Amino acid sequence: MNKIKKICFLLSYAVIINEVAWMGTENSRNDEWIEFYNNSDIKVNLEKWILHAKDGSPDIKLSGTINGKDFYILERTDDSTLPKIKADFIYTGALSNQGENLELLDSQGNIIDQVIHTEGWPAGDNQTKQTMERIPATDEQNSEWQTSQNPAGTPRAENSPGRIAAAATETRSLLNIKLREAEPPSISAKIVALATALFSAATIAFLNRKLKKN
Repeated sequence: MNKIKKICFLLSYAVIINEVAWMGTENSRNDEWIEFYNNSDIKVNLEKWILHAKDGSPDIKLSGTINGKDFYILERTDDSTLPKIKADFIYTGALSNQGENLELLDSQGNIIDQVIHTEGWPAGDNQTKQTMERIPATDEQNSEWQTSQNPAGTPRAENSPGRIAAAATETRSLLNIKLREAEPPSISAKIVALATALFSAATIAFLNRKLKKN
């Protein structure tokens, strides 16, 4: 493999299957779509690349390019699947709701990315139409999947915050509540409390004098 081919081969691994709307959309269960993301800073040529399922459907012969740090949207059947977003590629063939083994192959037949979930999709919701989003790999874990925070997912946009980020946000919210509960009373609150105490003391003293006279 010469130097140029080797560089192109390494760059191709930057393209990942980033989001899968295997459940369709709120408009139609047939409005399935798939999103790629290019993690590199360099445009990647997708000519003669293939995205196919092991069961034979879909089997997509790709074309076009994907810019660095950009998305590539595949819409099923026509460009009305995502009305507000223009598709980069139109394909045919349905994804099974019971899961798929998807392979993304480059022009040389190398497996660039793979989604192996033939026994059921690990994320996404067929009832609410929340999509299956990729969680970026970290030093602690391999890349995995999550259900999008909202129905319709995040086509051509950054995926929903991961579980760690969501948990951190929730922790901060709880902490802020606790801090507010623990805050010392304001000056006005102290004045009201003092006035209430003085009034109570005066009332008790008045009642005591009444009782003594009687």
